[in-house]
Amino acid sequence: MTIIDHLPIRFLADPPGLPPLLMMHGFLSSRNHWLPNLPALRGSRRIVLAELPGHGETRGCTDPSALHPDALADTLDEGRRALGIKSWSICGQSFGASITLRHALRHPGSVNAQIWTNGNRVVARPWSEEDLAANAARRARLATEGREALARERFHPRFARRFPAAIREILSRDADNCDIDTLVALMDHTTPNLSLRDRFAETRVPTLLVNGRLERPFQVHRDFAAAALPSMEVVDLEGGHSINIEQPEAFDAAVLDFLARIEPASPDRRS
Repeated sequence: MTIIDHLPIRFLADPPGLPPLLMMHGFLSSRNHWLPNLPALRGSRRIVLAELPGHGETRGCTDPSALHPDALADTLDEGRRALGIKSWSICGQSFGASITLRHALRHPGSVNAQIWTNGNRVVARPWSEEDLAANAARRARLATEGREALARERFHPRFARRFPAAIREILSRDADNCDIDTLVALMDHTTPNLSLRDRFAETRVPTLLVNGRLERPFQVHRDFAAAALPSMEVVDLEGGHSINIEQPEAFDAAVLDFLARIEPASPDRRS
């Protein structure tokens, strides 16, 4: 295992030998978000796990210039180069999908193919004044009340009723250990700027959306993305926001089928 930990994003990479696949989790999660998928995916891919600032074992960061989505997307490319990878496939979930999709827009020559899952900010309309005010109020509560406020957030893993109990426990512990100052900074400098609605159609990288169709609010975004990028493949599965955890076998099958058609799983000396 190779670890890159001098950047705002922390990278943990399997040994070289197979085509590399970067995987990035969402807000208030960690590299453990992908635990249900690693056994199947590691059979044909070199897995590179990326952890957001202040999440998992990644150091905290409150620097606005490092936390803008463009900067985080560029940090992914720094990590790729530090690992000696010429090009890779990428996969992002929720908040992380906005970063990986942006990475493909900014560095298309570095990305062979990409997968993303439900992310309500990915192609959403820009926030209204009311949205911005609500976000500011949440930041203030988190900054003042700390982990007590964090535990009440509806996206805290402890509320994920479709998760297996063991995964829910692991991810809840990871969420509770996130750096509060970094979370506040991400909500301030990153979340309001995540949307790629105006640029999504510019995507030139082969793209797969694995959609958890039971998350009703995301379906309008799913339809917009499919219309904006007709070349994008969509696999709809019976699950919600974290479809890779709720339907791991079906998620893995969709990912491996897509990648096998785009990038056959032969040893990749570039990685």
